[in-house]
Amino acid sequence: MTAKYNTRVGAAAGTFMPFTVGPDEMVLTGVTLEGIAEGDRVILDIDVSWLKPMCDLGELELMIRRDAPDGPIIYWTMETCYAQARTREECVLAGDGAMRHFFLTARSIEHKAQLAAYYLEGTVDTP
Repeated sequence: MTAKYNTRVGAAAGTFMPFTVGPDEMVLTGVTLEGIAEGDRVILDIDVSWLKPMCDLGELELMIRRDAPDGPIIYWTMETCYAQARTREECVLAGDGAMRHFFLTARSIEHKAQLAAYYLEGTVDTP
């Protein structure tokens, strides 16, 4: 496979005050991938640093949505931590020519996560 296109969007640790994620799903960032053709491979990488704000176990849900901030969920994970964590996940999709916009969203039902850094990276590979 040959890399056709790559972009990474997010916020680095230390560039903002960590904030608590609540029960309402929030958009953290998004990427727009150009030139996806039938048969291409689309790779979406999540990289999130977070910590728990309370004495309890931290919980964080991360989702990737397609097309719009409230579009269909194409990837979901729930993470837990005792003090702090770095979540790195990869989602690989077959390109269909219609894909373009992807959004990284998060929520924590009981306010049990504070975000310290987050990125969504999108890569398009061609066979």
